[in-house]
Amino acid sequence: MAQVGRPRALDDSKRREVCALVSAGMDLTGAAHYVGCAPSTIRREALRNEDFFERLRNAQLMAELEPLRALREKARTNWRAAAWYLERVSPRRFAKKPLSFQDPEDFEAQAEIILDLISQEIPDEQTALRIYRRINAVMSQSAAELRASEKPLRNPSRRKST
Repeated sequence: MAQVGRPRALDDSKRREVCALVSAGMDLTGAAHYVGCAPSTIRREALRNEDFFERLRNAQLMAELEPLRALREKARTNWRAAAWYLERVSPRRFAKKPLSFQDPEDFEAQAEIILDLISQEIPDEQTALRIYRRINAVMSQSAAELRASEKPLRNPSRRKST
């Protein structure tokens, strides 16, 4: 049965070229321009063609592998390369945090210290309790907002065609 409609912009040879270019380190935009199509055409073809999707994904992973190997090799003898690597691989543990960043657990511990100091310094028990409750409510709300703003790691999954 003959295909009806416009032929696909990416034939098998162009798909191979795209994968080779991406594997060499070129981004999808550059690969698309090289083969004479739009980046969206490559993405659309990858969604339609499971085999091409896998080859393209492997090409992207291969492109990342060589710089990663070079960086890990350099990190063996250069502490700055090792630090840079750790900051990028595990930023929550090793990256420099901006001054505005505060871990919710640290925030709650500091809040407890502040509230204890207030309760010790204000002689009137009713006033101290009222201030304690108001500050505690504000700090609990702030800690909840900090926790909510943390983005969990996502595992993007691709829908399977049925």
